[in-house]
Amino acid sequence: MNRFLFVMLAGLILTGATQRGGSADKLTENNKNTAIKVFSEIYGAGKLELINELFADDFVDDSPGGGRGRAFVKSSITDFRTAFPDLHFELQDVFGTEDKVVVRYAASGTQTGPFGQFLPSGKPVYVRGITIFQVKDGKIKREWTEYDQLGLMRQIGMIP
Repeated sequence: MNRFLFVMLAGLILTGATQRGGSADKLTENNKNTAIKVFSEIYGAGKLELINELFADDFVDDSPGGGRGRAFVKSSITDFRTAFPDLHFELQDVFGTEDKVVVRYAASGTQTGPFGQFLPSGKPVYVRGITIFQVKDGKIKREWTEYDQLGLMRQIGMIP
């Protein structure tokens, strides 16, 4: 009798875990799709109109040199795409949990526009980075990005 109860209890626990895992898996997939859309359509293609759809009103970028709000995101993307109009992202890894998504990527482009105070160099760049998004209610609430800024500056001749 004890063995029967144990098997029944284990079955109920596993069934519940599977059902909860299913909704968690769907949430994780939705969050991953949001991150992919940010990289492919906003960062990569410059579709700034999607920022309101994918970023929270109170968005915070906790990266070095980061800022707050959707206007900050629009300004940052505009600056990068002005400097590197052919900016392209190759997503190498995308994985996540119910509230965070990690994207490891390689970015490439050619600096044909000004980058901050630096004039166009005409030089191609290849930079790797990692971004972590915190997603809440389907929108990106927080971001942490680290990319090879030193390598970027060297490639365009800002520093030797």
